[in-house]
Amino acid sequence: MLKSLDEEGAAQTPAVGDTPDRPPEKRSPLLSGGRVLLQIALMLVVLGGSYWLMNWIIETQPERGARPFRPTVYPVETVAVEAVSNRPQLLVYGEVQAARSVELRPLVNGEIIAVNPELKAGAHVSDGDVLLEIDSFHYKGALSEARANLAQARATLAEIEARMTAERDQLQAAEMQLTLAESDLRRAEQLVESGAVTEKQVEDRRLIVSQREQAVSQRRNNQIIEDAKREQQIASIESLTWKVQQAERNLEYTTLRAPFTGVVNAENAEPGRYVSSSDVVASLYDDEALEARFTLTDAQYGRISTDTDPLIGREIRVVWVVGLSSYEYSGRIDRIAAEIASQRGGVEVVARLDPNGSAVQLRPGAFVEIDVPDRTYANSFRLPETALFNGNEVFVVEEGKLARRIVEVAAFDGEDVIIKGGLQSGDVVMTTHLTQADDGVQVREPGVRPARPSGGVAGQRTQGS
Repeated sequence: MLKSLDEEGAAQTPAVGDTPDRPPEKRSPLLSGGRVLLQIALMLVVLGGSYWLMNWIIETQPERGARPFRPTVYPVETVAVEAVSNRPQLLVYGEVQAARSVELRPLVNGEIIAVNPELKAGAHVSDGDVLLEIDSFHYKGALSEARANLAQARATLAEIEARMTAERDQLQAAEMQLTLAESDLRRAEQLVESGAVTEKQVEDRRLIVSQREQAVSQRRNNQIIEDAKREQQIASIESLTWKVQQAERNLEYTTLRAPFTGVVNAENAEPGRYVSSSDVVASLYDDEALEARFTLTDAQYGRISTDTDPLIGREIRVVWVVGLSSYEYSGRIDRIAAEIASQRGGVEVVARLDPNGSAVQLRPGAFVEIDVPDRTYANSFRLPETALFNGNEVFVVEEGKLARRIVEVAAFDGEDVIIKGGLQSGDVVMTTHLTQADDGVQVREPGVRPARPSGGVAGQRTQGS
């Protein structure tokens, strides 16, 4: 039989006043059993009360109302489109070249005696600046000799012209004497019949006339000879005049000058060096006349060629990236290369760059980005590329819901896309690339909270019966 805790304690602890030798007092078994039953009954009462309390709490708990269904509304960016003429920009790459450059060679042979200190690669020289000088001693002597020969030829011409004048005067005198002799002969022939003049006298007069004719003929021949000598001397003078001009020019060529304002690209001239006309002593390029050469693909060239605005004359924008900085320059397309650039798969185009006052001057050989205006698309729409789905679809927002539109992509312009067809002016197009995009999906603009549906409020509790 089980014992209660009180009984066990009483059995183990001696009563006050009892002596250790005194045996413990025995309890009644009936009393011990009653206590156990009382403890069991108390436990059952506690368990039953707890069960009843739990059921009462559950039954009196307010019932939660059904949460109303609210579809998901996605915040998206939109843009209202208008049909206008759009012209995208083609981004191509090209190289800067000098439109005007020259290799300088001395036009006369000789020893270099002086060089301009500014004749260095990369230095800037002005039009007419003396770059180098060649020893001019021999060329000065040649000029003096040519001038002396010319002066002698002119003196000889003057002598010939004087003889021609004398011959002309003598011819006039001989012709006059011939005229007088002929008159005397005619009178003698008239008088021979009357016997006043003998036949011998007539013959003498005929001899005089013949001599006068011979003299006139001689003078005329002499005049023809002098005319020929004069023509020869004039030709000689012209030749000597050219030699004088050549000598003067050679003397002038002993000084090599810059033909235009530009930048020295290379130099190879030192005092004491002997140079000839085949030696390149320097090369220049005009830094105010630069060109950008780039290649358009066959598709790009064909598309632009069909535009009403011709390719020649289109303005371009050139961007030169130097380290972390970029510099912009302007220009316009000047011409198309003579041959197709088959190796690069397109057409080579040359654009003339405008002079720029920037502190950072372009240099030939620079690799640049070039923005070229593409053809114009009339009645087209410009949208961010994120508005395009599946290559040819966009979504229009109508009464807060998405509606699919099939469109035609005309061209891409950077991060934008040019659309033709499928839209109308005033349409509101979603520009957010929404993964859940589909017909009927509800959307809203960012920052605008969707309206709550009518009825019970989400989370509201109602008291149950």
